[in-house]
Amino acid sequence: MNTFLIIFVAVAAVAIVVQMGILLVMYKSTTRAAARIEGIACRLEERSTPVLITAYAILTDAQPKISAITTDLAEATAVVRANVSQIGEATAEIVERARLQAVRVDELISGTVDRIEDTAEMVQNTVIHPVRKIQAILQALQAGIGFLRRSQSRGRRDGTTGQAVDGDEEEMFI
Repeated sequence: MNTFLIIFVAVAAVAIVVQMGILLVMYKSTTRAAARIEGIACRLEERSTPVLITAYAILTDAQPKISAITTDLAEATAVVRANVSQIGEATAEIVERARLQAVRVDELISGTVDRIEDTAEMVQNTVIHPVRKIQAILQALQAGIGFLRRSQSRGRRDGTTGQAVDGDEEEMFI
């Protein structure tokens, strides 16, 4: 059992030495990495500090301007909304007036057409019908005068006194 204990102690000692070597390598790697990270952080700080200072100065300078722009934009938006509302109302009023004018024009045209039809009917009744009647009377008179002339000319040929013959009378009424 003594040998077994010596072997166990020797293996444990070797394991501890190997473990110590691994820990030493890890320590050196961590130290190098920390040194590199510290260098990067310093360079980053050196380079970013002026940028951050400039950005802060720009933001500090621009803040009142941005506030003024925002205020102006809000006012302009309110004015535009009011104008759009007025334009909408004006457009609605114009459309309504145009519709009313269209109705008036339609009524005017309809009234004018009705008056023209009434006038045409009145002219038909008061002028054309009487003219046709007069024309018919004149044609009847012409036919009667023509008949009388023919009968007088026949009567001279026949030697009669101008009285109509039975055949001539029938001709007159045809």
